[in-house]
Amino acid sequence: MPEIILGVSVMINILSRLTRFAPAALLLAVLFWAGTASVYAETGFIGDQRVEVKRISQGRFIYPRAALRREIEGFVKIQVTLGETGRVIDAFVLEASPPNRFEKNALKFVRSLAYEPYRLNGVPQRVEGVIVPVRYELQRVASR
Repeated sequence: MPEIILGVSVMINILSRLTRFAPAALLLAVLFWAGTASVYAETGFIGDQRVEVKRISQGRFIYPRAALRREIEGFVKIQVTLGETGRVIDAFVLEASPPNRFEKNALKFVRSLAYEPYRLNGVPQRVEGVIVPVRYELQRVASR
């Protein structure tokens, strides 16, 4: 249920911004990545061992205003390191298209993610090499 409330609040925020820029044809900005649920499993590494980590929460996603106004879409692939608490402690961009458009926004969003701490023999571990793709897409919705 919290993931539904989060999704609704993200969409309300985006829709409120969109109506200022496109009153004739309402645009609906949608964030897509490998999964949209708030609990989502991704893989990372502890040394050479591949492990699965579960995303348990995320911050607020905001589509960048300039890109929204110009109807620019794209994606950013980010690699993160998770600390023993499950929070993102390091993040850097691996790939972005278009370049120099969404990176700052995507990094801010990815740093807000929280994961269930990965435990090895009951001891929380640092997990490296978790890849988080963030896609920026606009979908046109016909106005009435």
